Amino acid sequence: MYQSDDEQLRTRAYAIWEREGCPDGKHQEHWDLAVKEMAGQAAPSIDQGPWRIAQEDSVQPKAETQRGST
Repeated sequence: MYQSDDEQLRTRAYAIWEREGCPDGKHQEHWDLAVKEMAGQAAPSIDQGPWRIAQEDSVQPKAETQRGST
């Protein structure tokens, strides 16, 4: 079943509220935390290039091991 972004946020904020023991008066804090958590779960889009370049530069090929050199 598909949930809209707003429904997903509501569900996530509710789970945070329950996890914290159902406190009164923290609904905005729980909503904001749900927004941040869900934003962190989103996959980066292709046009967010700088991270891709840095990631590709940091990958180095493995050195070949020499066999029979004991």
